[in-house]
Amino acid sequence: MRSKHDFKVQLVDIKWSVKYFIYFTLFAVIISTFVYLISIFFFSQPETVSYTITETASASVAKVTVTAQYTSLIASIILYNTIAMIVACTGSALILKIHSIMLNEFKIKKEKTNYLKFSLVIERILRPLYDISKYIIFKVKPDIHETTKIADEHKEISDNSIWHYSAYTKEEHRLFSYILPFIVPLLVLFANGTLLGILFTYINFNNAIIGYNAMGIEGILFGVGHAMVFFTSSIILHGLIELPVIFFAIAIGYKFAKIQSNELIKNDLFIDDNFHNLLGDVKVVNSISKEFLLSSHLWTFLIVGFVLLSIAAFIEVNYTPSMVELALENYYKIIGNNLIS
Repeated sequence: MRSKHDFKVQLVDIKWSVKYFIYFTLFAVIISTFVYLISIFFFSQPETVSYTITETASASVAKVTVTAQYTSLIASIILYNTIAMIVACTGSALILKIHSIMLNEFKIKKEKTNYLKFSLVIERILRPLYDISKYIIFKVKPDIHETTKIADEHKEISDNSIWHYSAYTKEEHRLFSYILPFIVPLLVLFANGTLLGILFTYINFNNAIIGYNAMGIEGILFGVGHAMVFFTSSIILHGLIELPVIFFAIAIGYKFAKIQSNELIKNDLFIDDNFHNLLGDVKVVNSISKEFLLSSHLWTFLIVGFVLLSIAAFIEVNYTPSMVELALENYYKIIGNNLIS
């Protein structure tokens, strides 16, 4: 059966994933640098920041280390990188199951008065978080407001409308439905970009401080140079394979999110008051998700991506340590010759 939608990734989708990865990385570098400078100039305790980052980084790789005790390190890296790839690809579709959960919750609210009261309290408590998120979204992409706006003839709600059982309006739910599939790609980019930016700052500041303590002002440049060489050489070999796979995986999720959200607008989904009509809207959403999850394009990428991530893991374990050692050795030689001359 031929696919109704074209889930093939375009260059613009890949550019989007790379662009936001860079944004989140730079944001993390700026914030981390600011925190380090505050800790140095006002508290003279950068060690506390370094300790926190070290513990956080250790926790993030602990799963790989623990799993490696029961299998090889290569297999452990492949496992978790593959999971990350699958989440980046399919998370946008899987997260849409929330629609079914929310719709079923409306039935419970209607039948259980105590649950309705409890649910409304929770929704009102979370309301400020929603409002802040909405404000940011409208600032970043103001056209979303007009895109998701419900026409005047659909704004009024009937006496038996399910929206009487919610602290949010149906227009707000429609906005939420529009942005929902974009959440996973953005979270994956945020997590990876932020971690990379924080570690980059940590390595540079720590080496700069060590260099300063050992050699004075000149030691700062030596330490930063050491950090840059170490950081670059430790990711460049396997990163040339691993990063494009992750970027492409995120681009696939982003492509699906665009298709899903466009279908929401084109088919006038989530503008009704009636439970059964909204159930039909959810079925439309689920059918597009199913089509995507079963698409040949997705599965072809998952197979190719797994092979590439396996190659990257093999390189990371067997060649990256030697690359780091060689790069630092040449760096010491260059610096030593410059000091002598």
